[in-house]
Amino acid sequence: MLQKSSSVGRRVLSGSLLQTGSLIASAIASFFLMPFIVHHIGDRLYGFWSLAAAVIGYYGLLDLGLSSAVSQYICMAIGGNEPAECRAIFNAALRIQSLLGGLALVVTLAVAAATPWFCHNPTDATLFWKVVLVLGINTAFLFPTKVYSSVLDAELRFDIQSGLGILGVVARTGLIICAILAGGGLLALAWVTLLATLPVTALQIWLARREAPWARIKRGAIGSKRVKSLFYYSVYTFLTRIADILRFQIDPLVISGLIGLVAVTHYRIAGLFAQYYIQLIIVSLGMMQPVLSRLHGAEDHAGLKRAFFFGTKISLWLSIFIGFAIIGWGKPFITRWMGPRYEDAYLPLVVLSAAVLLDVGQQPSVGLLYATFKHRFYTYMNWAEGLLNLVFSLALARPLGILGVALGTLIGAFFIRLVVQPWWVCKVSGIHYGQYMRFVVGNVLRSGCLMVFATAISAWGLRPSYPFLVASAVCTTSVYALGSWLLVFSRHEREQLLDALRNRRREASEQVGVTVAS
Repeated sequence: MLQKSSSVGRRVLSGSLLQTGSLIASAIASFFLMPFIVHHIGDRLYGFWSLAAAVIGYYGLLDLGLSSAVSQYICMAIGGNEPAECRAIFNAALRIQSLLGGLALVVTLAVAAATPWFCHNPTDATLFWKVVLVLGINTAFLFPTKVYSSVLDAELRFDIQSGLGILGVVARTGLIICAILAGGGLLALAWVTLLATLPVTALQIWLARREAPWARIKRGAIGSKRVKSLFYYSVYTFLTRIADILRFQIDPLVISGLIGLVAVTHYRIAGLFAQYYIQLIIVSLGMMQPVLSRLHGAEDHAGLKRAFFFGTKISLWLSIFIGFAIIGWGKPFITRWMGPRYEDAYLPLVVLSAAVLLDVGQQPSVGLLYATFKHRFYTYMNWAEGLLNLVFSLALARPLGILGVALGTLIGAFFIRLVVQPWWVCKVSGIHYGQYMRFVVGNVLRSGCLMVFATAISAWGLRPSYPFLVASAVCTTSVYALGSWLLVFSRHEREQLLDALRNRRREASEQVGVTVAS
C-alpha cells in the first residue's frame, strides 16, 4: 500500500503545482470580485458581509481539530500498510463529524435567534440573521464531507482537490456576478455560497470513494480507544486554531469596535493579500505533512530529515518571492484595483506581509511537529503570539488606526516565529540548532538578494496600470526563477526536480494512451 518514493514524488510535485494554480485562480476571482461587489453594495454593507463571514468562520472551531487528526492517522496507517485501520478511522471520523455538523446547525439557529440582542437596528438584525442562517446551513453540511477531503489528502490526490477547488471558484464567481447584476444583495451572496458548494461536495465524496476502496461506511462499534486517540491528537489542533483566530482573524472585530465599519473594508484589502499569501504557502507545502507522516509511520528517520530540509528550502524560497512581490507591487495594484482612496491599506499590507513571512517561511517545521506528534508546544506558541497580537492591536488601534492593528500582528510574530519556534523544533526533532539556522539564514540571504535584484530591474512597471504591472511581474518572476535554479537549488536538487517532471509527463502520456485505446 505504501507507494514507491518516485510515485510519491510525482504526486507531491504535481499536487503542489495544481493546488497553487487552484489558489491563484481563487485569488484572481476574489481580487476582481471585491471591487465589483463593493462598488455595487457600498463600503458599509461589504463590512457587514465581512463580519457575517467572520462569525461563520468561527464555526470551523467546532471541527475540534479532527480533520488534521484523521489525515494524520490515515497517513500513518498507509505508511504501515494497514487498510483495515484506514477503514476503521474513516468510519469513526464520519460519525463524529456528522454529530459536529448537527451541533453547527444548532449553533446557527441560536445565533440567528440572538441577533436582535447585539444588532439594535431592526433592518440590520433581519438581514444579519437571514445571512447567518444560510451560511450556517452551508457550513454544517460541510462537516461530514471533511472526512472525504482527509481521505483524498492521505492518498496524496491533491490534483483532485485542486480540480474541485477550481470548479467551486468558477461556479461561485459566475453565480455572484449574476446575482449582483440582477440586483441581489447580501442574502443573495449567501445563497450563492450554498448553491455553489453542493455539486462540488457531491463530486468530492464520489471521487474519494473511487480513490480509496477502504473509504466505505460500515456499521458496528467504532472503538472508544480509537476515538480517544483522535481527540487526544486533535485537541491541540483545536486550541491552535483558536489561537490562529487571535493571530489573524480577530482584527476585523477590533477595528469595527474601536475604529468603525468603513475601516473594516479598508483593512480587508490588506487582509485579503495576507490571507492569500498564507494560503498559497500552505497549499504549496501542504502535502509535506502527509509525506512526513508516512515517513514517520514507516520509521524512515533519515528520509524524514531530508524531506524536512528540502521542504524548508522550498518554503523560504517561495515565501520570500511572494512577500517581496506584495510589498513591491502592492501600492500601485491597490490604486488601480480599488482606487486612490484605498491607498491607506498599503502600509498595513507591508506590515502584515512581514508578519506572514516570519510565519509561513518555516511552514515545514509545523508539518514536522504534527507528523511526529510533537505539536503540543506549537499550540502554546500560537497562543502566546495570539495574545500578544490582541494586546498590542487593542493598544495601538486608536492612536494608529488600522496600521496599529497590523503592527500588533507583526509584534507577536516577531518574538514567537523568529526566536522561539526554530529553537523548539530543533530540540524535539533532534536537529542541530546551528545546522538548521545556518541553513535558514543562507537560503534567506540567497533568495532575498535575488528577489531584490529581480525587483530592481523591473521597477519600470510599478505604476497603476494592469499591463505594466503584469509585464513587470512576469519579468521579475522570470529573473527570480532562473536565478534560483542556478543559485538557490543544488545540482542534485535540480536533477530530482527534473526527474519528477519527466516522470510526471511520462505518467500522463501513458494515461492518455490507455484512455485512447479503451
